[in-house]
Amino acid sequence: MNEGAEIVVKKVAGHIPKGSIPKNPPKPKDHHHPHHHALSTYRLTREDISGGPVNLDQIEPGLWLGNVTAAADLPTLEKLAIRSVLTIDSCPLPAHVTENPGLRVKYIQASDVPREDLIKYFEETNKFIRDSLAEERNVLVHCYFGVSRSATIVIAYMMDKYRLSYEAALHRVKSRRRFVLPNPGFITQLKLFALMNYTIDPQNDRYKLFRLKLAADNVRKAKRLPVNCMDVVKPDPAVTQESPEPIVYRCRKCRRVVARKSNLLMHKPKPAGASGGHHSTSSPANGEEPVAQEPESEPPKDGLSYVTEHMRRSSIGSDHSHDRSSSEKDGMCRKIFFIEPLAWMTDIFHNTQGRLYCPKCTVKLGSFNWVMATKCPCGAEIYPAFYLVPSKAEYSTVVQNVQVTV
Repeated sequence: MNEGAEIVVKKVAGHIPKGSIPKNPPKPKDHHHPHHHALSTYRLTREDISGGPVNLDQIEPGLWLGNVTAAADLPTLEKLAIRSVLTIDSCPLPAHVTENPGLRVKYIQASDVPREDLIKYFEETNKFIRDSLAEERNVLVHCYFGVSRSATIVIAYMMDKYRLSYEAALHRVKSRRRFVLPNPGFITQLKLFALMNYTIDPQNDRYKLFRLKLAADNVRKAKRLPVNCMDVVKPDPAVTQESPEPIVYRCRKCRRVVARKSNLLMHKPKPAGASGGHHSTSSPANGEEPVAQEPESEPPKDGLSYVTEHMRRSSIGSDHSHDRSSSEKDGMCRKIFFIEPLAWMTDIFHNTQGRLYCPKCTVKLGSFNWVMATKCPCGAEIYPAFYLVPSKAEYSTVVQNVQVTV
């Protein structure tokens, strides 16, 4: 039995014993960094190594997985010819390790909680391990106990290297270190990594939803969108681009572009027979597609206006039949347009829920909710949700985009 197996149930993350902070903490070495405060530097320095006895296992030649005690023990590192150390923990290793000229040390700050975003580091950590092994540098990947965070990083590496599923990679790692146990959030991220073909695809709908849920969790706590989550808000689609997308969604009243097709977050309808209902705050009329009604417009006053208006109307009719047919083919619901948060949605930055208004004509287009699931007319529940009602926003192709500039 490996020593340290009993301590898996104990969670200590960056604990600083009472009274361990001196009255006059040492000054940081880097005097040039304006934000390098002495006390915060001390807090981020791990001197209280209490992760149990030295404990590490070789997963495959040159690659080791272990605890913080092993990573901080220079004789162990020297004995096993470990010259690269990858730390995934709440604070870095002591200076005698991080400043050792014979070691290559990489630190990633992360806590062992399901909502921690580890997947964004997978490509980076895989490269670190791969490059170290290519240079014949044995690598130790560790967290505090070597059970969840560091195990997740090693499993991601094995998945990428051998093109394995999460289950297969877990089995391989667990055969060498039997008390490996990623938390449920990390398991979800590893499966998503495999789904994206062992890379990070920002355009993948599931990855977008994953990032949105992480942001929503932060909004729930802070009651506003934190700065470190601003990346989930995409640019205003109405802003001129070098290569605009051919398919967009427009406000039916003023024709302003309010979303691109790539901003849509598709979902499958809830299975037939399951209970369903309308959104708690608003819902489209009978959940109809935007082909049902056309906004009224004044009769054209000249030949050019007549041609462009005729093109617009013809385009709308054909577009929606295409949209509906594609919906039938891929089995995705289009009763409501669920989209990514966009820069023109000013209220989403400082409110947990509310309505979405057209930034040009101020007509209500839909709603948003960071903290509660929104029920689509098809019965599916989306969380968090940002949606446009089809009766207020219409599907538009490149023909219409061109005619607006005529």
